[in-house]
Amino acid sequence: MSGNLGRKTQKMGARIAFSRLGRLEAPALLLLMGLGLSREAWPQSLIEALTRSGLQLILPDNRDSGASEHFHNWRPTSGQVIRGIARTLARQPVDAGYSLEDMAADMVGLLDELKLSRVHVAGISLGGMIAQVLACRAPNRVLSLTSISSAVGNPKTGFGRLRAVGGILAQNRLSERQKLRFWAYLSGPRFPLSDADRELVLRNSKEKSDPAAVGRQLLALLASGDRTEQVRAIRVPTLVLHGEADPLLPLAAGVETAKLIPHAEFRSVPGLGHALPEAVTSRYAEWLVRHVASSS
Repeated sequence: MSGNLGRKTQKMGARIAFSRLGRLEAPALLLLMGLGLSREAWPQSLIEALTRSGLQLILPDNRDSGASEHFHNWRPTSGQVIRGIARTLARQPVDAGYSLEDMAADMVGLLDELKLSRVHVAGISLGGMIAQVLACRAPNRVLSLTSISSAVGNPKTGFGRLRAVGGILAQNRLSERQKLRFWAYLSGPRFPLSDADRELVLRNSKEKSDPAAVGRQLLALLASGDRTEQVRAIRVPTLVLHGEADPLLPLAAGVETAKLIPHAEFRSVPGLGHALPEAVTSRYAEWLVRHVASSS
């Protein structure tokens, strides 16, 4: 089942596109993708492993991603994005058209439309940040949280290498060969891209381009600032997964996330960067399924 939903959030409102897989009566897992990527960026092997386990999957496109609503009337310049990063590093407030809180509210609206009272939530990178906000702001809707390759907005732990940050911002200007080289770098030193990984990167690169969307989403997460105290208040069962060679959101960001949330389980993968290469999807699926089962 798939479709588009109309939904108004408190500030701007967003129409959210989604896919729904699996049996409707099965435990539901909401999967939130990262910066600038659509639901099509989830590795197929991970999706198949999760559905085989008996889970129902809800796969939305975040606002400004994929087929969900894009806010074309707000077009931040590269200078505005760079200033936003600089202000974050200086712990100064950042202005944006929307925030992580609005993106989490989109997901509450989606759950309302689907008549799902409580779900398990997992997100990678930006998706992990939205999932954290959802678990804090709407704990009555969240059975469990899995934060993958993510951070809490603390600039001391969550700012990676300039090459990684610059490559993410430059995605729309890279050729297919350059994108493959960049994603091989993001994947980590122990995980060269497989044929399936390369196919996924190239398929994502063919999606309709919205050059300003990544800037809008990045400013949104910067505008939410350091969420340390918010994350500290999370009480739902939590699993934190992180690559030990992540060049974009360093390992310290994942360690900090797990330490802040009482009783959170932490797992790291040596040599893994900021990606879900084919070589780790079965491991991640096993950890996710076990966490969902223990939290149901």
